[in-house]
Order: sequence, then structure tokens, then C-alpha cells
Amino acid sequence: MNPKTKHGIFYFTDNRHYHAKERERWIAEFLSLRIGWLLLTSEDQIAIPEPFLQTLLECEITPIIRMVRGLVINQKPTVGFELLVKTYSDWGVRYIQLFDRPNSSAFWDSKSWARGNLVERFIDLYLPYAEMLLKYNIRPIFPSLEVAKGFWDTAFLRLALESLERRRHQWLIDELVLSAYMHLYDPSRPLTWGAGGPERWPKTKPYQDSAHSQDHRGLYIADWYETLARATVGKSLPIILMDDPFLKPIDLSQEEIHRRTFHVIQRLLDPREDEAIEIDGLRLEPFPREILCLGFYGLPSDEIENEPRAWFLPNGKPEWIVKEIKEVLAQNGKNGKQPHTIPHALLLPQLKAEELHQELERLKPFLIQYQPKIIFSLQEAFQVEHLWLPEGLTQLSELEISELERHSCILHTLNLAGTRIAS
Repeated sequence: MNPKTKHGIFYFTDNRHYHAKERERWIAEFLSLRIGWLLLTSEDQIAIPEPFLQTLLECEITPIIRMVRGLVINQKPTVGFELLVKTYSDWGVRYIQLFDRPNSSAFWDSKSWARGNLVERFIDLYLPYAEMLLKYNIRPIFPSLEVAKGFWDTAFLRLALESLERRRHQWLIDELVLSAYMHLYDPSRPLTWGAGGPERWPKTKPYQDSAHSQDHRGLYIADWYETLARATVGKSLPIILMDDPFLKPIDLSQEEIHRRTFHVIQRLLDPREDEAIEIDGLRLEPFPREILCLGFYGLPSDEIENEPRAWFLPNGKPEWIVKEIKEVLAQNGKNGKQPHTIPHALLLPQLKAEELHQELERLKPFLIQYQPKIIFSLQEAFQVEHLWLPEGLTQLSELEISELERHSCILHTLNLAGTRIAS
């Protein structure tokens, strides 16, 4: 089993690396790096092979499908698109991101970009796609925006969330996952840049640089987006941070790039999640709890072009950063929390005696097979290695799920017959 982390990585965009040999080679590497999330970019509407996705899920690695190209602007979802979404859902995919940088002129044709109400028009485009994802139990990830360019991203996001609120689309707000490109490799900005968000830097304004203020162009972009979400929809939203595939570092050596990446991963994997920590003289503050994963561009983009962020050479040989990450994981394991004291448990809500009897009778096949401890407390669940959740009965919030994963609990869902349907 792969204890869940927020450590993510982009996978190759070509089809060669989905074959069995490549699949086995790279997934084994991901497990050794405690990768918990894999970002899969689909350039067309052809399904990523089922054996690849099933292997990820069996290894407790969550796939995120990024369908950021190939969708026609100003066109509603096609029958083929719905079939693809249903297929992914049947295979266990639970996160899909549609579209990319709708606040950029490159997303639109020249006439559409020049027209007014850009955000409203994008929401009109996005809604039927998001509704279709939710129809098949897949959470929609809002597109990553071009940071600090074009239609200023924080303004675009604020207007988009206000639009959903005004239209009373609470059904989407409750399931929406935000995303953001984190800028890690600007030598003019340290990794601490922008930490604390607009509450710490209230004088920051779009399109203006100030020697006395900091903005969201950095590692702590989630501090800014989450503050914005709370101000518009009244609550924080889960968010995925990722390296920008097209924003390659400039004016930094590969050693400096890897050193910055390594510092971020040290912060991410450190068990002191709620404390600021010192790393090579930098005081890195805690990340917002709403972050589901940080996705790094750690694999070579192809066998010809040099990708300075890659942790591996084109021939597959690891760079020094891979060894360093594994050493951090080993050290964290030595200093980590106490091991789980309960191997299997079934988490139930508080029920009346008659209801409890009915539920236990319904789950009898599962109870006989796994002989789990039956618990009713989230605190007790933190001590469980494999935690089973009956579908439609035990409902957990994003924060509760995050807390369980922080305690390295492995979550499983049971269907009405008491059999496993997902992890």
C-alpha cells in the first residue's frame, strides 16, 4: 500500500509510456517517492488505457485527468465526450480538469476575446461540462488560469465564483475543486513570496508591482485563491497546485531549479504540517489544509528536448534530487507518528439501535470477510490503517478526509451489498 501524500507529478504526454513495461517501471518509481497523485494530460478524447488507471488505483495513486485541449469552444458536450466520461467513471476516476487558461487571449478567437462579459461567457461554456462530470460522480476541477497576465487571474476567479453564487449553483460550488499554477522558478522571488495572501499584503493591486508588497506569483498562490473563495462563496474550496508545463525556468541553473523543488518537497512532506519550518535559511510557512496535491513537472518531456525541471534524464537515470527525496521520506518515517493500532475498521454514523442492526445485517458479507472493528468516532479512525465507509451512509467532509489521509489512513468505499467499490 502507498500511504497517501499530497505529493504529485505530471506523467508523460505520449502514448508509449502507458504500455506494461513502462507502466511497471514508472509506477514502481512513484511508489518509492510516495507519489499520491498523478496528473495525466490527454491531448485528445481517446481514453487513457484502463490497465494503467487500474494499476494506479490499486497502488493508492489518485489519477487526475487533464482534458485541457481538444474540446471545441462554444460547443456543448458531445455524445462521444459523455461516453468517455462514463468510461472513466466506471474505471474509478474521480477528478477531471477541463479547459486551460480561459483568462488568456490564446483560449479565445480574437472576436470572442474582445467582446464583453468574458467570465460569464466562460461560465456558460463550463457549466454543461461540469454538470456532466458530476452526473457520473466525477469532481470537476476548475481550469488553471494564466497567472498575472491577460484577464488578471484573481479577478477572473472572483467573478467566476460570484457568477456561480448569483446563479445559485450550490450543487457545483459544493463539489468544485480549484486549481492554480504555482510559479517556483523566478529568481527575483524567493519561495516565501506571497505567503499569507492578501490579508498580509492588502496593498497589492493587479498589474502593479510594488517594492513594499508581494503578490500571488509563487508557491503560496493558494493563500490568495482560498481567501478569495471564502470572500465570495463563504467557504474554502479544495485546490490542486501544479507546475506550469509551459513556463520554463529562466536565469537559473538546473542545480538551482532542483534545489528550489527539493525545498518545496521538504516543506510538503514534513510531518509538522501546522508549523513554520526552517529550510536552508528560509522560513517556509504551512500550506493551506485545502491543498489536495502539489503536482511537479518531474519527468523528461521527451527524449530530445532538455527539460530543466526533470528529476530524471531521458534515459531514465535519476538526478540527485530523487535520492534526496527518498532520504527525506526515510527520515520522516523514523520520526513519524505511531503506527496504526487498528488494521481494519468500519466507520458508521450514530444510529438508533434498530437502524444499526439493519445496517450490520446488510454488511454481513463484508463483516465476515474482514472482521473489522466497528467505530463511530473520527478520532478513533485516525488509529486505523484501512478505514471502510459505507456508500451513502457515512459522509465525510473534505477536511475530514484530508485529516484521515494526513494520518496515513487508507480509505475504502463499500456499496450497498457490502462489497468494495473504490479506494
